[in-house]
Amino acid sequence: MKAPNQMTSNRTRSVATSTTLVWGLAGALALTGAAGCNNATEPQPAPAAATKPAEASAVEVSTAEAVQREVPMVIRATGTFMADEISDVTPPVPGTIVETPVKVGDFVKLGQVVLKLDDRDSRIRLKQMQAALMQAEAEQLRAKTEMQRNGDLAKSGDISRSSYDRLTAQVAIADATVAQAKAMLSAAEKAVDDTIIKAPFAGHVSARPVAVGEYVTTSVKAVTLVRIQPIKLNLQVPESDAARLKTGMVVQADVPAFAGTPFLGRVAALNVALDPNSRAMTVEAAFPNDGSRLSPGMFGSAQIQLPAREKAVFVPKSAVTPAPNGETSAIYEVAAGKARVHVVQVGEEQAGFIRIVSGIDAGMTVATSNLDRLFDGATVRAGAPVSGR
Repeated sequence: MKAPNQMTSNRTRSVATSTTLVWGLAGALALTGAAGCNNATEPQPAPAAATKPAEASAVEVSTAEAVQREVPMVIRATGTFMADEISDVTPPVPGTIVETPVKVGDFVKLGQVVLKLDDRDSRIRLKQMQAALMQAEAEQLRAKTEMQRNGDLAKSGDISRSSYDRLTAQVAIADATVAQAKAMLSAAEKAVDDTIIKAPFAGHVSARPVAVGEYVTTSVKAVTLVRIQPIKLNLQVPESDAARLKTGMVVQADVPAFAGTPFLGRVAALNVALDPNSRAMTVEAAFPNDGSRLSPGMFGSAQIQLPAREKAVFVPKSAVTPAPNGETSAIYEVAAGKARVHVVQVGEEQAGFIRIVSGIDAGMTVATSNLDRLFDGATVRAGAPVSGR
């Protein structure tokens, strides 16, 4: 049996040992926690892609300088093309249609047959008139022979003067009957000719609303002909410009159907009366229209050239991007490494350059390539501008 002092000493050593283990475990846990905290709070290195934001790639473009040139001063106007002549052909006599040798779009010459009517009744009437003329001429010959036979008898007194005068009157009546028969024969011949309707001038058939077997009267529009060589462009010119116009001035017209192909004509007529509502003068410009490319109803933008000259801005044709609406275009100005879009109005074309009526100034640097990749504010890498002087 141990003594009380020894038991107390052993118990004290056991408590100390336990205390040492507890503090050692706590210290280890503390170190582990500290290491964990340090690992959690320490910033991780960012990926290379995150440290270098993606930059928009610059578009390589060729450039040119917007140049200024002297050009003839012009008056701009718009209008509609119209046929030089238009005719609604109607039959001169009523009848039933037996032949329609032309169709819409055909070109016909002067005097070419465009419609035929049934001429049987007219030919019967013609034969009657021919017979009536023959009868009248026979009666005329008999009357003249009778007068000549009795002429000598009247001179010798073998017949009375009154009898001879009656013979003379019969000759005059026979002459009148022949003349009447000839007139009626001419009318019958015309009635036959009228069953064949011919073109009053060379032109194109724009309408033929009738068909074989249809009965038509003299008021029915059987065929419509238009002459488009030359063709007219009716322009509306403001009152302020009307006084400067003269017949014979050169007119250049642009048509949407033939973009980039100018048509040249001349002022043919000036309407002396201005429209009281619009205060505009109607001007007729005539165009040769070789090949009949222009058609009535087409819209035209025209420039009437005046004797004076003015300064204008031109850029290469490759610098212009037409807008979807067809009325305006876009040009990209290159400045400080950026592309800036300008909405412009274009004019005539000269040797690969297009006139800019409004939207940019001379001296600007414009992009001439890769326009489909550009937008307003796009970053560009451009070469030295090419001068167009």
